[in-house]
Amino acid sequence: FNANCNSNYVSYYGQNSAGNQKTLGEYCKDSTEDLIVLAFMNGFPNIILNFANACETTFPGSTVLHCPNIAQDIKYCQSQGKAVILSMGGASGAYGFSSDSQGAQFADTVWNMFFKGSSDQRPFDDAVLDGIDLDIEGGGGTGYVGFINQLRSHYASDPSRQYYIAAAPQCPYPDSYLGSTLNSAWFDMVFVQFYNNYCGLNAYPTWFNYADWDNWAKTSSINKNVKIYIGAPGSPSAASSGYVSGSTLSTIYSAVRSQYSSLGGIMTWDVSQARTSGLAGSIRAALDSGGSCSSNPGGGGTTTTTSSTTSITSSTTTTKPTSTVVYYTTTSTSSQPTTTSSPSTCPVNGAKCTGSQQGCNGQQFAICNGGSWWVSSCAPGTYCYLNGGMATCDWANGRPTNGCAISGSASISKRQNLVAVNRITKPNLRPKPTKAKSKTPTRIEFVVSELTNNQFTTVIKIQTDKDPFTGNWSISFTLPSGQKVESTSRGSVSTDGNTVTIKSDVSHESAKNMAAFFKISGTFTGDYVLPDTSTASF
Repeated sequence: FNANCNSNYVSYYGQNSAGNQKTLGEYCKDSTEDLIVLAFMNGFPNIILNFANACETTFPGSTVLHCPNIAQDIKYCQSQGKAVILSMGGASGAYGFSSDSQGAQFADTVWNMFFKGSSDQRPFDDAVLDGIDLDIEGGGGTGYVGFINQLRSHYASDPSRQYYIAAAPQCPYPDSYLGSTLNSAWFDMVFVQFYNNYCGLNAYPTWFNYADWDNWAKTSSINKNVKIYIGAPGSPSAASSGYVSGSTLSTIYSAVRSQYSSLGGIMTWDVSQARTSGLAGSIRAALDSGGSCSSNPGGGGTTTTTSSTTSITSSTTTTKPTSTVVYYTTTSTSSQPTTTSSPSTCPVNGAKCTGSQQGCNGQQFAICNGGSWWVSSCAPGTYCYLNGGMATCDWANGRPTNGCAISGSASISKRQNLVAVNRITKPNLRPKPTKAKSKTPTRIEFVVSELTNNQFTTVIKIQTDKDPFTGNWSISFTLPSGQKVESTSRGSVSTDGNTVTIKSDVSHESAKNMAAFFKISGTFTGDYVLPDTSTASF
C-alpha cells in the first residue's frame, strides 16, 4: 500500500455480507487489495467489536472479542505489503462521544488496545494496526476532533511506521455526521460512499459529485494532500442502489483520474461481495492500467473549483436520466405545491433569502445564492429533505413527500426533527425480535432498487447487531395491496393472500450469519409503496 498513489484498492472485511466470507489471510494471498478495513467497532466508548464469523471468542469474563486468528492474519497481510485499519461506527450499533475530552480519552484506549500501547485486553494480541477509519452513520459529530488529535499525537510518538486516519462519508456534501469534523481534523484518506444516494455511481455523470469532494480536499480540508476514494458496492446485493459493472466503474475511475489529482483509488463494500461477484478482479485490472504515484499526494495539479450547487446538479438545463417517477405514499403530484404565497416557508426561484440558507419544496431543492433562491429539481423519484440544515434529495422511505422547509426557520422545526429522527433510526427500519431459539434481535429494512413499467425490485436487508443467526431462517411480511412477488434472489418465495414468506436454502447458507441481503421482484399497480417493517417477522 502506497498512500501517494491513485491506484489503491481498499475493501472492508468482517461482516460476511455475501455469506461466504473467508479468513482475512486468504484475501491477502494475492495482490488484489492494497488496504483492508476491519469492520466494525460498532460500540464505543463502551467497546463492542463485531466481525461476524471471523471472530466469536471473548476474553474471560468480558464481552470484548479476542481474535488471535485475525491477529496472525493482520501480521501476514502487512508482510505482504498491505495495510490493515479498523473501522469505528457502521450502520448499526451504539456509539458516540459527549465531548472532545471524552473522545481524546478514548483515543488513549484505542492506542493501547490496537496500536503500540499496552493493555490487559488487546483483541489482536501483539498485532499493530495501521490506522483508524470513521464510518459514522448515527449519533452526532461531537468528540471526533478531540479523538483524532489525540490519536495523532500517539502516532507521532512512533516515527518507525506510517499510521493513517480515514473516514467513510456518504456522497452528499457535506456529510451529515462528519461534515464539521472533516473540516476541523486531519484525514489522510476519505472513502466516499457513492451508493445508496442520488449522487451514486449509477447516476454518473449527471448527479455523480466527485467534484465536490475534490473541491473540499483542496480548499477546506486541513490536509490539502488528502486522498479521495471512489466507494462502490461490491455486487448488486451489497447496496440498495449504486452498483455498476466493472467496465462502467473502470470508465468512471479513468475519467476521475484524468481530471482530479485528489484521487486515491477505489473502495468497495465489502471484500466478500466484490470477490464473489468478480468485481474485485475488474477493479484491480483498472487500477493497474495507467495509475500513478506522487511524493505530494492530492495537492498537485490544477484545482478544479466547484460551487456548492453542483453537489446536486450542474445546471438547471442538465438532461436528467429517464426513469419512472414513483411516489412512495398515496400522495399524488397535485398535492405537492409548485407555487406559494408564503415565501417565508417555501423557497421560490429568484425570491430573497439570506446567508447560506437551503430549502426544500417537495421534489425541488433550493440554495441561497447571492441573496436569491436558486431552485432546481431532485432526481426522478426522490424528494428533498433538510438534514442538519442541508437540502438533500433522497428516497422517501415513509417520510413526508409534500410541504416546504427552509433552514433556520422555526416554523418548520417539526418537519426537520422528523427527518432527523428518520436519519437516526434509518427510514422504514425497525428492530424485530426473531422467533428462533437464539432470540437474536434483528433489524429489517426494505429499500426500493428499481421501478420500471409497473415492475419493482426491492432489496430486503436483515441484520443483527450482536449475535449471529443460523442458515435456516425465514422472513414473512405483508405485501401492500396491488403488489405481487414473483421471484427472490435468495431462497424460495411463497404467498398466502397478502402474506409473503421467503425461506432460506440451507445448503447455500453459512452456518452463522450477521446479515442477509437479497432482492425480491414482482409487479404493482397504482403507486408503489414499500412493505411496512412492523408487519415483518423473522
